[in-house]
Amino acid sequence: MRAVTIMVALIFFSRFIRISTKRSFKQIHCENANDLKLVVEEIVEEIATHSSCIVFITDSVYHGLIDMRAIEISVFFSKFNIIIRDNDNFSRPRKKVSRVLQYIKATGCDAYVILIANGLLTSRFLQYVEGERLINTRGYFLLLYDSRLFRPELHYIWNRIVNVVFIRQYNTYKYRSGERVTVERIDLNTVYYPSHTRDFTAIKYIDTWHNGKLRYGNDHYMPKSRNLHGNGLRIPNNIANERWGKAGDNDSYTGLLGEAIAGNADFFLGDLYYTLHHLNYFDLSTPYNTECLTFLTPEALTDNSWKLLILPFRPNAWIALLCTLLMGGGAFYVFALFYRKYVVSRSFLKNNKTNVYERGTRSTRNLYLFTEFQNSILYTYSMLLQVSLPRLPNVWTVRIFIGWWWIYSILAAVIYRASMTATLSHPVAKVTIDTLAQLTRSSLTIGGWNEESKGFFLTSSDPHSQEIGNKFELTDDEGDAIDRVANGTFCYYENSYLLQHARGKRIFEKQNDQPNSNEKSIGSTVKYNLHIMEECVVHMPIALGLEKNSPLKSYVDLWVRRMTEIGLVHKWLSDVMEWSKINESQLESKSETALVNLRKLYGAFVALGIGYLLGFIALLGEILYWRYVVLKDPRYDKYYLDQFYRNNNRSKV
Repeated sequence: MRAVTIMVALIFFSRFIRISTKRSFKQIHCENANDLKLVVEEIVEEIATHSSCIVFITDSVYHGLIDMRAIEISVFFSKFNIIIRDNDNFSRPRKKVSRVLQYIKATGCDAYVILIANGLLTSRFLQYVEGERLINTRGYFLLLYDSRLFRPELHYIWNRIVNVVFIRQYNTYKYRSGERVTVERIDLNTVYYPSHTRDFTAIKYIDTWHNGKLRYGNDHYMPKSRNLHGNGLRIPNNIANERWGKAGDNDSYTGLLGEAIAGNADFFLGDLYYTLHHLNYFDLSTPYNTECLTFLTPEALTDNSWKLLILPFRPNAWIALLCTLLMGGGAFYVFALFYRKYVVSRSFLKNNKTNVYERGTRSTRNLYLFTEFQNSILYTYSMLLQVSLPRLPNVWTVRIFIGWWWIYSILAAVIYRASMTATLSHPVAKVTIDTLAQLTRSSLTIGGWNEESKGFFLTSSDPHSQEIGNKFELTDDEGDAIDRVANGTFCYYENSYLLQHARGKRIFEKQNDQPNSNEKSIGSTVKYNLHIMEECVVHMPIALGLEKNSPLKSYVDLWVRRMTEIGLVHKWLSDVMEWSKINESQLESKSETALVNLRKLYGAFVALGIGYLLGFIALLGEILYWRYVVLKDPRYDKYYLDQFYRNNNRSKV
């Protein structure tokens, strides 16, 4: 019983101590509450001249300190109240607080009065809302001064929240008549921007509350990012190799992303794509250009000189020509047979006189050129090639047909020669890849240096893009990738300006016989020209990078828009790409000459080779026929060959 009484007494005593401690804590922070109230109200009136909305973030100590009805502001001024608990843990914040902050940011509210007695709680709140982008860091802030807010690990906060005023309450001592008198004082401080050091936050005095008013009464929210007064900004180094960077161990990044996460720079100069992935790590300015992202592909030359003889006519023209040749040769053969069989033979049978036979024989003289089908085709073909006949037949029917056939032969030969001349003078055709569909059908390897690009292809709804994403290969060495493209084994993904510069550099080296070291190490000659695919995979906005929640963004956006509007970006790109355009124009002027060289004569050698081959085949056929047909004929007698061939001809007739 006695133990229970002691336990109840201890519990009651502990609660009494906790209540009394809480009261003393409030009393400590509210001893000069009237002056603090007046200072806050005056600063709020000043903020109201810059903004039409304000957010009060307070705790149980300072909640209700400010009476908005006593402040002279517009009736259209909006106000939000958020009360922070003493035990709030912002590693897992309350959903209600998060939803309210999201709504406030969506409304465009950009003024914050944070009155929290516990400096550690204030620091944790600022880290949470800044990291989650739940506040406008370029807005106007009013906070209570606490030395715990300026620890080295919180320095990055005050490099992003610069339009801030701290109310600092402290005691000073004055000596009057040998006595030390305590005097309450309230100062207004702010931070320097840009910061003089990396890990230390320097405080700047701006005003003092004295005799119920601010001593200077000037504008306490002077813009700090409009004029940096000659102070330099930090830019990351070694981005030529690291570039944007990639993920490493323990959620670390290299390159620009690594610098942004570590907070080592204020500006990030690079070809930064305006994507959500980049916005997670730093701010992006207004896009200053839109680039075409496409592929650098090998350009093959179609060496079709070996078929030069058939190039002047299209396939349908060749079909019509061959059909006409067969029809013409057949017509000559039919006319010859018809005339010899029906005209001459009937005249001889009707008159049965020798002189009539002789006249008929003279009239059919030279008709033997067409009485055999193979000879008829051969002579018809020779006339088509403008080779004259040994002698014209005496038959007028055939002579008239030959005349018209000559006219046809002249026209066909002239057309062929003209087309042949045009084919010889025409530049060599090029085989290029200009669409995603053509790229997917090719067997070439595809790749680039950016992991985000591979993810873009894989998440695309286009089947061709998904197939490219599956084949996408990551490469860090740009020079090696371009060498692989020149050797016809790779397609490199980048923006068109960089690809055009790489192609111009390759043309310059080729014209001046200056192969780079990579080509020497590979040990293989370049077989293909470089070609930029005409179809753009995506038109990507390009921007400058700034530190996350950077106070410079509004001014950078303003100057970027001005430079774009006056054409400075266009002129800069034009000047940079002029060298590449000159090299490409020189290459095009050389390719347009298209002189007839030994390669153009491949067709003649091919025709000669085909003739040799057919001749040897015919010779071999005759040898085999002689050995296996003629020699084995029982009527064959080498001493009476004339009689043997005469009997064969009679048997055929």
